[in-house]
Amino acid sequence: MREPRPLRVVHTSDVHLGAYAGNDSPAWVERRRRMEAAFCRVIELANREGADALILAGDIFDNDRVPAETVEWAAAQIARFEGQAFLIPGNHDPMDPGSIYWRNDMEAIARRLTIVREHRGELIEPEGLDLVLWGRAYLDSDWHFRPLEGLPGRQDGRWHIALAHGHFVPEGGETYRSLPIHEREIAAARGAWDYVALGHWEPHADVSRGGVTAVYSGAPMPLSDANKRAGLCAVVDFGPWGVRWRTERVDG
Repeated sequence: MREPRPLRVVHTSDVHLGAYAGNDSPAWVERRRRMEAAFCRVIELANREGADALILAGDIFDNDRVPAETVEWAAAQIARFEGQAFLIPGNHDPMDPGSIYWRNDMEAIARRLTIVREHRGELIEPEGLDLVLWGRAYLDSDWHFRPLEGLPGRQDGRWHIALAHGHFVPEGGETYRSLPIHEREIAAARGAWDYVALGHWEPHADVSRGGVTAVYSGAPMPLSDANKRAGLCAVVDFGPWGVRWRTERVDG
């Protein structure tokens, strides 16, 4: 079996476009502008780095009431990325019938964008890349949603990336959390999945377990200045050495 071709991915999440849309005070208008600018810098970084893929790991929009013009603006930014983009919904922008991703045709604007829509999980095999992706679409109506439930085994020798939007729970940790991603679930992916692209936490965090690389990219711009470990995205390289990643600051 041949080795898969090297791959570079930019991973972001928790952009929260449209946040504070009902507040027109100068401070919040400026904050929304800064959040949009940080997202633009993610796209520019991905192009500058020559990334093959862009992963958007949930909560790209702050809520289901975001106006169509904000969704269209986001799609136009994603369309500027020269590679292929993959988006999974989060708890702020779920995939319930009639919700934001059904009302707005982002893929008609960003033609290299693929949105994960299947609640049970779906495999994506993008043309031209040695890559397999898997993710589950969150539904607000599913109170017991587990983002990595049903994660399949390895398909072949291509790079395998799982997308998951949820809360990491270490062994012995808080079991009441919604959208749990248990430590044992990440460790169980060893040998099958090369990288788990996580969203749901605004702070950047490395929660790799059992030899499986699992990373929260961090939000490009946090909702609150109290969050000092945000303002980042992750650049992930896949090659003969395995998986390497680094963070890049995008909050100007």
